Amino acid sequence: MPSVPPRCPPNSAALQTAVSAYLGRYRGATRQHTESDLRIFLTWCADQELNPLTARRVDIERYVRWLQDVRCYQPSTVSRRLSVVIGFYRVCVIDQALPHSPADYVRRPLVPPESPTLGLGHLQFEALITTAR
Repeated sequence: MPSVPPRCPPNSAALQTAVSAYLGRYRGATRQHTESDLRIFLTWCADQELNPLTARRVDIERYVRWLQDVRCYQPSTVSRRLSVVIGFYRVCVIDQALPHSPADYVRRPLVPPESPTLGLGHLQFEALITTAR
């Protein structure tokens, strides 16, 4: 479970409970990746001096813009990280930690239906050859 960032606002016990409840739904590698994505969001909130449990839609949209404009992530990465945030808030609503989700109406970036890569990358090709041997 990611620890709540040190600069997290006063509601950290409630936030820790919410984070535990959300991550408790996952196991193995899925949990690790979800935890990593959630940690990025929680750290961003701490840097903004924003309590994630009092965030508004506009705050989540600022996070998306930060992922796009500052971190320069591809739309698929932004969409995946946003999905984790949306899921976190959905669990907060289910568990009655929040009356509604601030992420409900956040626009997701458009992700092309097909990968722009036209084949295997160099490392993927090497892995395929190694596995075939």
